[in-house]
Amino acid sequence: MEIRTLCGDRGQALELHWPRGWRERPLLATLARGATLEVTAPAASIWLVLRGEVELQCREGRFALGTGEWLYLDRDSLPSVRAGSRALVLGLALSCGLQAQLQQSAYAPMYPGRGHAPPVARRMVLGLWRQLWLAAAAEGPDVPRLLTRLLRALASLQEDCSAQVDRCPGRSLHRRRQVFARMQGALQYLEGNLDRTVRSSELAARASMSVWYFTKTFQAVYGEPPQAASTRLRLAHAARLLRDGRLAVSEVGAACGFENNCSFSRAFRAQFGLPPSLYRIHGGVLPPLQANAADMHGQAG
Repeated sequence: MEIRTLCGDRGQALELHWPRGWRERPLLATLARGATLEVTAPAASIWLVLRGEVELQCREGRFALGTGEWLYLDRDSLPSVRAGSRALVLGLALSCGLQAQLQQSAYAPMYPGRGHAPPVARRMVLGLWRQLWLAAAAEGPDVPRLLTRLLRALASLQEDCSAQVDRCPGRSLHRRRQVFARMQGALQYLEGNLDRTVRSSELAARASMSVWYFTKTFQAVYGEPPQAASTRLRLAHAARLLRDGRLAVSEVGAACGFENNCSFSRAFRAQFGLPPSLYRIHGGVLPPLQANAADMHGQAG
């Protein structure tokens, strides 16, 4: 098996063009210190930030990733990735065939989503990454084995989703995994559009389902309706912006898709137990009573 490698550093602007036969060739990409990469052909991809901050724009929306965060995208995402001035990010792009094999795999199914990798996991992925990079450069015989080990390590970053897969409709495991991948894609779309309210009809269309069927399935899988998930995610984003301190309190609500300051303040207080202005004064550290209320609200969601 052949693997392509691509490395960008110090502000380089790269564009991924697939040559003939690309469908059988995964891509290893490394971006650092302001380098950018634009993927212009369909390929599933996973990105892991080892240090710094990374901005990623794709069909699912806009994502800001920090140290230790990872993001897995479907083949139609066509991401544009920009590494920050001090960033180092690893990327792996998979052909449609390899993505299908991975999703059906008994040991390492992967679904659209994002999460945080602990330092031990990051070191393990980086070690396998280096081994695979060197093996690919030397066209060594260990490439398939190392790629399998790397895929397993990357899949382990995703929490066990078996319980959520079991909640999806479908007679076979393959069908339930397909439905769960659609649900994860919808959730990812919400995460990528935190600056506005996304309608359930828009999410259902992306999942190729009726609004009724999509809403019912989303509720069964995640324990909350799509609009509640949208509000929760936007409020969590608002809390991050308040802690960051770059925007005025009056600007945070608009940046998170709330119609006015009153509706934002009311929703924020219902979620966290105190208004946004006091949340900022406390530096994002909730007093005990409010923290307990926020935990109970999250568990209820």
